[in-house]
Amino acid sequence: MVCMGIHRDNLDISAEIWFELLTDSSVFKDNDIALMKALYNCKGCRETASKLALILGVSRYSVLNLQIGRLGKRIINKLPTVKFPTNKDGNIRYWLIPFWSEDAEKKGQYYWELRPELKRAIEKFLNEDKINIPRLIVPTNSEPEIQIAQEIADKDISNLYEGVKKQITVNAYERNPKARQLCLQKYGFKCCVCGFDFEEVYGEIGIGYIEVHHLTPLNEINKEYKVDPDNDLRPVCPNCHSMLHKANISIEQLRDTLRK
Repeated sequence: MVCMGIHRDNLDISAEIWFELLTDSSVFKDNDIALMKALYNCKGCRETASKLALILGVSRYSVLNLQIGRLGKRIINKLPTVKFPTNKDGNIRYWLIPFWSEDAEKKGQYYWELRPELKRAIEKFLNEDKINIPRLIVPTNSEPEIQIAQEIADKDISNLYEGVKKQITVNAYERNPKARQLCLQKYGFKCCVCGFDFEEVYGEIGIGYIEVHHLTPLNEINKEYKVDPDNDLRPVCPNCHSMLHKANISIEQLRDTLRK
């Protein structure tokens, strides 16, 4: 169906089938999962390809167009009996497999919106912890990297190298993207410590960028718990986020530091 630039073609793929596809690494690659998570975290699970490219750090939105084309072909190969959306010439419209589409305000741009069935599958995918966090191994004899500049002797600066691969072990704590989304819906995208607004300073590339701070660090809770986005989370910029953890202080204490 095409009406006033809105494309919501029917597609006979249930949430259960989408979930199976999401958990099949031969269909959904890591970059596809990242794209789906990024769109899931957008307001209304809806955004333009150009904005998604900025969020994901991709050089051009055309890269995402090609990626969706490849994903669409893998889905078609996996579900050969399903009738997929086509244009008037009978060619598959690959972006309408995972998404609904609508003309954006800017000519030549379009909104992608997760199909409702795929959205439900992603919710289940995230809730059941199907995203594997890579295990990193840390040597016990590792030394701290931080040195004050004045402490580095002249004899140590003649040959400096970086890039050697090391294995480290860390505890990785899964964040709930829905909790982040609800937090940002309530508090917005300004840092609640210093008031920094990435969109205000950097323009389009700063849209939607902010970190979310747990008022009680997850490593102190050390177990799964029910998060309250209104009371447990706050938006903070990376600088303030680093200082909160470095000094292990509260948001109010860090605000007081800024005022001095």
